[in-house]
Amino acid sequence: MAQRTIELSSNDVDILSDIVTKLGGYAKGLLDGVDLGISRSRLSWHIDEVHRNLTRLRGSNGGRTIALRPPGLNNGPVLDNMADTWNYVQTLRFAAGATMISQRYQRFMSAENLRRSMLAKILYKCQTGILDDLVDTHRYSYIEAKDLYHHVLSSMTDPDFEMNAFKNKLTSMMKQEQLGLFDLVTDITASFNEMFVESPHGHELFYQMDILDERVTLGQALTMFQKEGSLDTVKIRRIASRFYSPAEDLEWYDRLANSVSGGTRYNLIDVSFCDSALDMSQINTLLEGWFYYDVVIVYLNNIVHIYQDLKEGIANLSLISMREEEVSGLKTLAGYNPRLTTDDYSDHIRRLAGYASRALDVVTNGYEDETLYYPFITVMMPVVMMAEWIGKQDSFIDLYLDELSPALQRAAAEVEEIAPEPAEAVV
Repeated sequence: MAQRTIELSSNDVDILSDIVTKLGGYAKGLLDGVDLGISRSRLSWHIDEVHRNLTRLRGSNGGRTIALRPPGLNNGPVLDNMADTWNYVQTLRFAAGATMISQRYQRFMSAENLRRSMLAKILYKCQTGILDDLVDTHRYSYIEAKDLYHHVLSSMTDPDFEMNAFKNKLTSMMKQEQLGLFDLVTDITASFNEMFVESPHGHELFYQMDILDERVTLGQALTMFQKEGSLDTVKIRRIASRFYSPAEDLEWYDRLANSVSGGTRYNLIDVSFCDSALDMSQINTLLEGWFYYDVVIVYLNNIVHIYQDLKEGIANLSLISMREEEVSGLKTLAGYNPRLTTDDYSDHIRRLAGYASRALDVVTNGYEDETLYYPFITVMMPVVMMAEWIGKQDSFIDLYLDELSPALQRAAAEVEEIAPEPAEAVV
């Protein structure tokens, strides 16, 4: 039986495309005067490819269209507002970053499987963004948050998914004032499930996806203890210290950061839609290298929002990593001012660049990166995750990439760029 077409609303596609274009333009400017292992023309080629692939998601083929934009959201310049309903625009920015990962796998996919994979990643990112905002903005207990994440995420990959059973349980879990998002959560769950279960290799990756979903479920539930009213970083440390890590020198907050990130999962979604299967050695390399990338992704986002999160009663992981002892002694975040210095931020960013260097060394080992995908995606990470600092705190983005430049150059030097150098489009 032919698969039905699931599409994205034109409005959502337009916003995603605009985000990719603007962030890509900023990233090209970062290459002026510094060697980050990739040329402007090569980075521009990747951005153009992502943009072109996004246009295929537009609801125009008579399929079932999903609209992600919250009802009632004003029609103003949404790209200038990073904190709309359930952080809609911020989540689409992160989803746009997730679609860039498909550059690593698109040559192994048919055009239709590439379209489905990109849409599946957008839906997955939006779902986790919604869940994150649901538990952040209302008083969920540790158990309530854990149950909500488990129910939704496990249902998204369940080969025996049943809509009515899912709805009945979800109704009892969501807070009454949040039921306006009930239909969207349900639609995303059913649509993702349909695409993943019918993908060429989703059944082979069910176990790995399930492990990652359980990690994010436990990790996100633990974040309840980073919040005013239930603040207890000692309890988090006791549990998160036992989380998996590929190296012993990672701190407990690094392990927790990994568990709540999605980069590895987006890779597995792409792999599930490849026409030919990747062997397990490639999967294991992916899992190890992206462990470090996932740690970095969370911190790059958290570092931008430290003081904003504090105002909302949250001690985020970047703050904890810089002020662990101080935060551990707090009973309340009310009135707390960590008085972070430029040196605090710089030291934190250098530590993150060290983890990203590890990631690059792992994922490029033995991989013929003929389009310089890994330098591309590594440069784009701080641009996507730290977009609010563009034009305000650019020096910290520059510092991060300066620290990474030796690893980026090494990654580019270890492969022969087989694909021809593209000519940069003249606008």
